Amino acid sequence: MKVLSILSMAKLILAIGLSVGALASSLAQESGSTIMTKEEVDATLTQGLANLAAGRTISDIVMRHIGVGDGNMGVSVVQRSKVEDNGVETGIAHVNLDEIYYIVSGEGTMITGGEFIDTQTSNSSLLGPMERGEIRGGVLQKVKPGDIAIIPKGMPHGWHQIDTDTISYIIFRGDPDKVMQIKATGTDF
Repeated sequence: MKVLSILSMAKLILAIGLSVGALASSLAQESGSTIMTKEEVDATLTQGLANLAAGRTISDIVMRHIGVGDGNMGVSVVQRSKVEDNGVETGIAHVNLDEIYYIVSGEGTMITGGEFIDTQTSNSSLLGPMERGEIRGGVLQKVKPGDIAIIPKGMPHGWHQIDTDTISYIIFRGDPDKVMQIKATGTDF
C-alpha cells in the first residue's frame, strides 16, 4: 500500500510540475516580444537632442536591455555633437559586447579596427569592461542615414569626424556574458 501511495504521489507531483511548466510556457508566449514603438524611439531621439542642447557632447539612452535566454540584448539611442578631425584617432572597445549601429540622421566618418596604443581599461556600469586609447592602423569609413555598422566585441572604434552638427544612431547590443544591467524601460546615461 505504501509503495502505491509513493508512486501515486510521484505521479501527482509530476502532473503538477508539467501543468506549471505548461502554464509558464503559455504565459511566456502570451507576453510576446519586446516592442519599442516608433513614438517611443522618436521621443528618445528628441530627449537625446535635448541632452546635447543642454551642453553634453554625448547622449546614450538605453531604451531596453533584457534577458533573452542565455544572454541579454540591448537597444540604445545615441547622439553625438560635431567632431572635427584633430589628427589623433581615439576610441573604445567593448570587451564583452557586440554592437550594431543603425545611423538615423547625420553624417560622419568612423574609425574601426586597428589596435590601441597605451591601452587604458575600465569597467563601465553601463557597458561592462572597456578598453580605450589612441587607435593605430584603423579603417576610416563614412556613414550616413540608413547605413549599418557591425562592430564585434574587442574591436577598437570611434569617430574620426562628425560632419553634421549632430549624429543620431540606434545601437543594438549583444550581451552574451550579461555585463550590462537589465533595464525594462528607458534609462538615460
